[in-house]
Amino acid sequence: MNAPRFSVILVNWNTAAMTCEVIRSVFAESSRSGVPVEVVVSDNGSGDESVTRIREAFPEVRVIENRANLGFSRAVNRALPQCHGEHVVLLNTDATLEEGALAAFVETFERAPKVGIQGASLLNPDGTPQNSSAPFPNLATELVPKWLLRALHPSVFESKVPPGSTEPREVDSVIGACLVIRGETLREIGPVDERFFFFLEETDWCFRARARGWKVVVNPGARVVHGQGKSSEKVLTDSRIEFHRSRYRYFRKNHGVLSAGCLFVGMILKLVVESLSAWTVVLASLGTSSRARRRARVVSALLAWHLLGCPKGWGLEGRFLL
Repeated sequence: MNAPRFSVILVNWNTAAMTCEVIRSVFAESSRSGVPVEVVVSDNGSGDESVTRIREAFPEVRVIENRANLGFSRAVNRALPQCHGEHVVLLNTDATLEEGALAAFVETFERAPKVGIQGASLLNPDGTPQNSSAPFPNLATELVPKWLLRALHPSVFESKVPPGSTEPREVDSVIGACLVIRGETLREIGPVDERFFFFLEETDWCFRARARGWKVVVNPGARVVHGQGKSSEKVLTDSRIEFHRSRYRYFRKNHGVLSAGCLFVGMILKLVVESLSAWTVVLASLGTSSRARRRARVVSALLAWHLLGCPKGWGLEGRFLL
């Protein structure tokens, strides 16, 4: 057998059916393109017989059984020593590879030796483009409305791959639904920072790669259909709290304590306005809109978490690690 060109890591938590579908897409694309791959599943203590179902369907897949939900970063780092491919792909369990994706990744690595990380052109299930990249977080990106930033600096904040694009575009960071890291880059910058339980670990990885002189690009030839949050929608409020926690950790690590403190104050003010707005919509609809009620509950929980001093027992990390 040929040595794998890519090691594909999937972090699974109670998404057996979706994970099996992703594995099928990976092997199908490998067969079409002739690019050899291996798949490593890091299972975070699933209770839906994921491990049994994956092993029965795909005996060639290496499955790592974590006894609990360790979070995304730790699960990835458990898988990395088990990878034998030249490069590593992090792929969400709600993301499937389209035809030509692996070949596009190979081509870009071969003709652009300073590209250290690639992201895919992410698509919704209906084929419309999703956000595939993001600027590095700063106070402006986190506190100023996104629509205003795009209006003021469209080229900087263009996060979707424009139709008809063919050439990889250099960006700050790629969306982690599909992230491909060159083996040499991985050896130089090291594994994912485990302080990020979930969210922004890929942004931090891109930040570290660019700091070492590697380029980060979105590859329009690598198309990936992404369910965008299907794997975490069951724990929506906890997921949003975890995103905010990861954001503060990112700021403290990469921008300093003062910047993180300014973000905290700004987010409280922003969440007060958003909470009032959300509950106004609920009242205006007489409580008949389930979407409005859900948004109001989530925003209120985020505000409460901030006002209580960001307690550790809230969020995904609190649910699974404490």
